Amino acid sequence: MMRCDDISEVLGAWLDGQLRQSDAEEIRAHVAGCPSCGEERRQLEGLQKALRATFQSASTTIVFESFWRGVERRIHQKRSWYEDVRRWVRDFWAPPQMAWSVPIAIILLLLGMFTVESFLPGLRPRESRNNFAAVDSIDAFGRNVAVLRLQSGDMRGALAPFARLANQR
Repeated sequence: MMRCDDISEVLGAWLDGQLRQSDAEEIRAHVAGCPSCGEERRQLEGLQKALRATFQSASTTIVFESFWRGVERRIHQKRSWYEDVRRWVRDFWAPPQMAWSVPIAIILLLLGMFTVESFLPGLRPRESRNNFAAVDSIDAFGRNVAVLRLQSGDMRGALAPFARLANQR
């Protein structure tokens, strides 16, 4: 035996004839004896009648011939490849797609800046790594002596005045 909650869930399917014969007979018997389910059935039937009347009256005023002719024309219309490319470019630059182009351009620019050196190592000048310059102070026999040690060739040119100064003392 089905309860009213179960009946209300399948009442629309029963009115549409979508249930098995045994279930439909059980629901028909319940609806015939239950006043609340009977009222719900009458409301659904009234809704169905109103929808049918609306769709039938609206469908007679709509002219579908011109619509279907346009659909057929677009299906059979031959376009050249450059029209497809032009349409793609035009659609790409439409406002919703343009919103994505700015972040994408920034990301590509940043990726390019950080990866171009790994693919083309001599493209932009880069400071040499592991540059090392040290000044050691040695006190031998009461005299102060400064020794400048350079490890990188790039640093030698930059520190040449200091090296000459150290050699003069």
